[in-house]
Amino acid sequence: MRGTLRQHVYALDRWEDRSGHRTVWKFGYRGTAGPFGKIEVIYPARRHGDRHVTEVKGDSVPTTSFDGWAYGRKPSLFSAQLSVAGDGIRLKRNRWAQTRAGRALRMRVAGREYRYLATSARHRDRALIRDGVEIRTRRHGRGARKKATFTVVGPADATDLALAAVMCGVNTRNLTRGGAVRAFIGRSSNLLDMFAGPA
Repeated sequence: MRGTLRQHVYALDRWEDRSGHRTVWKFGYRGTAGPFGKIEVIYPARRHGDRHVTEVKGDSVPTTSFDGWAYGRKPSLFSAQLSVAGDGIRLKRNRWAQTRAGRALRMRVAGREYRYLATSARHRDRALIRDGVEIRTRRHGRGARKKATFTVVGPADATDLALAAVMCGVNTRNLTRGGAVRAFIGRSSNLLDMFAGPA
């Protein structure tokens, strides 16, 4: 992506609702993204057994949801499903690839090809890329000051923003080799605990 293209930066603030039983607690990000208006990310918006759903809603963005095997409070990339404005989107990725580019999540939305990939070894640095547009995302800060920042390069539209936002509520550790190893160890430990039962 050429550096001469104009950039816009939008930030969403983290929020949480811990009222009621912990199984109904909700988390996410919300704020105003310039001309796109208000955007809210909610996770888990719904739970279906061992699957969690992250959802994005807003003034102008299409309602977008990501459904996957739960990893903590978020859905993971395992057995994942994406929906944009009610349309199911096929997701593809090469989990055996050695590079971050090779491990990118790929999708075709509204006739456009997208890649969502890790831009560093840190699990908080990601980018959504299509022809002519790149949205770099970073989650930073602590506690009540935690934010999700979007640096938009190129003529992005509401669909682009919705896709970048929903991925902030997805566990994407598997987009790096190191993250995939840590995720595997975590899943293995959980399975061992389940089969071991009470002491």
